[in-house]
Amino acid sequence: MRFGASILASTAILTGANAAFKGFNYGAFFLDQAPKKYVDFEYEFQAAKELPGTNGEFNSARLYTMMQWGTSSGQGNLAVIEAIEAAINTQTSLLLGLWTSAGTAAFNDEITCLKNAIDRYGQRFADLVVGISVGSEDLYRITPTGIQSNAGPGAQPNELVNYIQQTRDAIRGTVLAGKTIGHVDTWTAYVNASNNAVISALDWVGVDAYPYFQTTMENSIGNANATFYDALAQTKAASQGKPVWVTETGWPVSGDQQNQAVASAENAGIYWQDVSCSLMRDNVNLWYYTLQDAQMGTPSPSFGLKGAGDLKQVQPLFDLSCSAADPHNQLGNRYTAQITPVFSTLFVFDIGLQHRGKICTLTFHLPRPMPSHFLNPYKLLSPGGFAFSRLDSPAAAPASEARVSKSEPVGSVPMVMPGAFPLSSAPCEAGKTVTYRADALGELNLEFFQMTDPPVGLFVQVEK
Repeated sequence: MRFGASILASTAILTGANAAFKGFNYGAFFLDQAPKKYVDFEYEFQAAKELPGTNGEFNSARLYTMMQWGTSSGQGNLAVIEAIEAAINTQTSLLLGLWTSAGTAAFNDEITCLKNAIDRYGQRFADLVVGISVGSEDLYRITPTGIQSNAGPGAQPNELVNYIQQTRDAIRGTVLAGKTIGHVDTWTAYVNASNNAVISALDWVGVDAYPYFQTTMENSIGNANATFYDALAQTKAASQGKPVWVTETGWPVSGDQQNQAVASAENAGIYWQDVSCSLMRDNVNLWYYTLQDAQMGTPSPSFGLKGAGDLKQVQPLFDLSCSAADPHNQLGNRYTAQITPVFSTLFVFDIGLQHRGKICTLTFHLPRPMPSHFLNPYKLLSPGGFAFSRLDSPAAAPASEARVSKSEPVGSVPMVMPGAFPLSSAPCEAGKTVTYRADALGELNLEFFQMTDPPVGLFVQVEK
């Protein structure tokens, strides 16, 4: 057997998927505990949309609370967080948050503010709400690790289940009826079976994952992509089939070294390219941490992609552009490929006339992972399978979903692992250009570089 000519011509995006939400986490107060006002939130939301290299797509805000900082019913000044009005006036979508780690009375205030926001802003508010998060890292904070790190009070699983039900009751029959409800926590909380009841009560699962803090693992920036996607995969495995949103992730631009993890703007830029950009390419809902946290002081570690100063005037500390991150892009003439729930790949083969009368076997090859000191030609970021089909007519670059013809199935593999996978065998279509399409089955997330030594990718093997 030998390999026939193989050209990876283009990558076509499955545009049937809705564009994912992209945004930042926004706290309710500055580092000096001063509350953020309407003008502060408005300025932050506008600045996020103006980030260079992002096409204005960072237009979503994740909030931690419904309450304006420094107000409560006990003080007689309870007020809705002013970020709501700022979001309406800037058309910034909202992942709402209700804080659940301050006790029953405080949560009652959260519910009151949620209802008040519904009454005050109505449909203008509802149109921007992408989901409601009941709690943030409450389960993590009651673990030994959370307690040791002085993370603050948390909430028990049964308390969260109760709070989730109260939130459902609060929005029933309102303009927010039907909005999905989730919870945000660390991946370590979700893989703990004692928290399964919380997951069962959710519509979606929000995960916070920071390789920088995973000090019991090899957590250098070089391992950050693998460490992050391992956390994401474990969260998906524990999610009971619920969608998983990435509600917090990032790499610090300054701060102490944590095991092998070095905080620097350079490493934060690498993390952005390796993790954030890959999430955006895969159309995953993402709220990055964070736009700017050096306000009225500088925290340690500091995660802001902009440093201290006027938020619209200071430049990002690293390049925010992502190649091929737009799900509507047309991509062509590439030797790199992605097979994910969002991306399909087209393989174009020119079958020479010399192969007339011979048998051609379509085979997908994936070698065993290379030793750590070699550059791996592929990344298997999430397990799953793939299906291949033959297009009715050859594809031409640039390729997009709308320009690709119908196809007929030729073979599939339910679970991808290292090896050679014969997909079909038939007389060679000598003298023709043939296009095959690869689609993901399940949650497969595979990136690879089409090459022959070792063979990686799709090949037509011709009998001698």
